[in-house]
Amino acid sequence: MKKLFILLFLIAFAAKSYSCDCSEKPSIKENWELANQVFIGKVIKVDSLLYGTYGEKVYSFTIKIKKSFKGEIFSGRDYRTILYVDTAACDFRFAIGYEYLIYAKGNDKMLHSSLCSRTALLSAVSEDEFTALSNLQKDDIRNRSEFKIIKLQNNTEYQIDLVKDSFKESLKRKNLTIYILLGLSFLLFLILIFVWRKKNKKL
Repeated sequence: MKKLFILLFLIAFAAKSYSCDCSEKPSIKENWELANQVFIGKVIKVDSLLYGTYGEKVYSFTIKIKKSFKGEIFSGRDYRTILYVDTAACDFRFAIGYEYLIYAKGNDKMLHSSLCSRTALLSAVSEDEFTALSNLQKDDIRNRSEFKIIKLQNNTEYQIDLVKDSFKESLKRKNLTIYILLGLSFLLFLILIFVWRKKNKKL
């Protein structure tokens, strides 16, 4: 009976492992680029009273962010929710009270993390990985700053072009007005000459 239990356990474990086939974990850079958020966080609460559409068990882990490597963290909004679906073989299941380095996909309201990612207990992460993440974060901030500067420059140039075009258009209107006034003045001059000559003939 004991051997049968062990056999069933191994079969279940093998089925679970087979359904989540992670040939190898991605590199730090690859995983950083794939993730929407990368951060160090502590699991402070788990809600296990949730169920999915088809009755599957869903665990909701509340995580307090301690340091972010990707994704903006605003004051008072340093908590994230990560879901674990019991039937999803590749979902990462966290343990309450522990700290993790988390590579997560999703948005600020709902995230998920995979066993195939580099998500791991904080104590198992090497210093080299933290250094690499810090460098990736610095590069990202610099690139985004350069993009904002370029965008501002392009916008400034666009505004200058608009002012130039407006000035040229205004100048064209002024020139047209001047030409019209000159034409009217010349026409008035001809009328006056005609009237003057007509008067002289009568005299």
